[in-house]
Amino acid sequence: MRKVLIGLSAFVLAMVIASCSNSDGKGHDPTESQTDEAKPIQLTEYADEIGFTLTEPMEASNSVESTVEITGFIEEHDLLYGDYLWVEIRSQEDVQLGKQTFTIHIPIESGGFSELIPLHNGAGDYVINVRAPNSRGEDDTYYDVAEFDVVNNDEEVKRAVEYTQYGREDGIEVANLGLVDGIADGTIQIEGKVPKDHPGDMVIVQIDKDADNSQLILPIIDHTFMGEVPLYFGKGPHKVRVQTYDEEEELYFEAATMYADNQSDIAFAPFEKYNEYIDRGIQLDEPTLLKEAVHTEQAFPIVGSIDETIPNADQVTSMIVSVNHVEEDLESQYLIPVKDYQFSGDAYFRFGPGAYEVIISIPDIEQEDQSMFYYTSVAKVNQEVIDIEDERGQLPAWGIESDHPLIIEKAEAITAGLDQEREKAKAIYEFVAKHVTYDVEKAENDRFDIEDSALTALETGNGVCQDYAFLATGLLRAIEMDAHYVEGHAGERHAWVEVKIDNEWVVMDPTWGAGYVQDGEFTFHYTEDYFDPDPGFFEETHTRDGVKY
Repeated sequence: MRKVLIGLSAFVLAMVIASCSNSDGKGHDPTESQTDEAKPIQLTEYADEIGFTLTEPMEASNSVESTVEITGFIEEHDLLYGDYLWVEIRSQEDVQLGKQTFTIHIPIESGGFSELIPLHNGAGDYVINVRAPNSRGEDDTYYDVAEFDVVNNDEEVKRAVEYTQYGREDGIEVANLGLVDGIADGTIQIEGKVPKDHPGDMVIVQIDKDADNSQLILPIIDHTFMGEVPLYFGKGPHKVRVQTYDEEEELYFEAATMYADNQSDIAFAPFEKYNEYIDRGIQLDEPTLLKEAVHTEQAFPIVGSIDETIPNADQVTSMIVSVNHVEEDLESQYLIPVKDYQFSGDAYFRFGPGAYEVIISIPDIEQEDQSMFYYTSVAKVNQEVIDIEDERGQLPAWGIESDHPLIIEKAEAITAGLDQEREKAKAIYEFVAKHVTYDVEKAENDRFDIEDSALTALETGNGVCQDYAFLATGLLRAIEMDAHYVEGHAGERHAWVEVKIDNEWVVMDPTWGAGYVQDGEFTFHYTEDYFDPDPGFFEETHTRDGVKY
């Protein structure tokens, strides 16, 4: 039984095998040469102790087609500390798919047991080891009771679903639909059932290939789960594990495993959905689980909906998308409005080619601190991005809607008739400084809204330093000038702008150029002192922390 934490790959093996076959001299040694002469199956001393007998098979070496039947009885079954036989089927040939050993747990019911076991690796020799629960008061301990050989004459690989003891005990059923001889073409369809009293509302599916792994979740609806599972890592064998929730332990346990030999060269983008994805009723149409790992466009569409029947669904007014360039450790964020429980918008890979991590989040509706924004992640996708330019200072971002028609129209009107970049930048500095009234109450209350932005500052003509910086940056980018929103301090938290003019970065602070606050009142008093100020003069009052992309 393996305990699995959500989002982690920490496994705890909770079964101890206590082998008796070597200690009592009666166990079968799989390294011994085989002969054609049929021999009775030798049972261990522990088998004698608990009254273990086999009616099928009767002989130690059998020639079979695809499956072998294991049937028998345990007289002292009431003394056992467990309800399942633990059977390992070990192929002696090179394994075509998955691992060398296939494990199955056979239920013991009123002392009897019977199961038809698939021989998972096609034709060849197999060693089958049967273990029974202990009768000596030792938790999770199994002892060898029998070992024998079989020869499979069927060439066809018939890899079945491999259940853990936990999966058997919990009554989980899983079907790997569409797999023929363990072969798949890019994806497999999983369908399964859980008992009516199952406490979880989803299953976790982990996909592994060599050292690579990724997870996804499938919701449980009417005791059933189903979905198309990408074989993320291209051509070759993939291991697919289904994990279900144990209420007592408050953990997800591995319940079933299957293998698929992927014939497709397509690698899909690793895509994880978190608990909140189900709990908050999120449904993503873009990106999908079948998003290819390599992306060649700057824009990354985010499209989906929210289940309006979920409690507090109406309070999710925006989706927050964080796009992180892994190698450079740079982040940009995007706000996509939710209207009538639907959302659609673009995030951007703005830092040039490379590996990116895209995290999709929703606002935390329980936040009380209005000076900070809190949000909860619902999904994550990884992309390898190629064939794009570095446009970190050009593209729209959260609060900087440089692609909005009103922002573009205003920027073009402000700079009409101007040819030089410096003239255009100075005209935008002046417009912002004279257009926006400093909101003293907002600043004193340290109050911010998730929808504060360049567009809001343009339309309302009110704001604090972040709003001046949003608007100036948005207007500059709207006329294709590289500009950055700069975060820092000027006695307190502050924001200003830097713009590239004739290939040199120039600082501007339209907030300080707008006027001053005295006795709780703002007075317009425009000055050009904070457009391209002398660096020494500016650094006396301003300390730069970084850029908000």
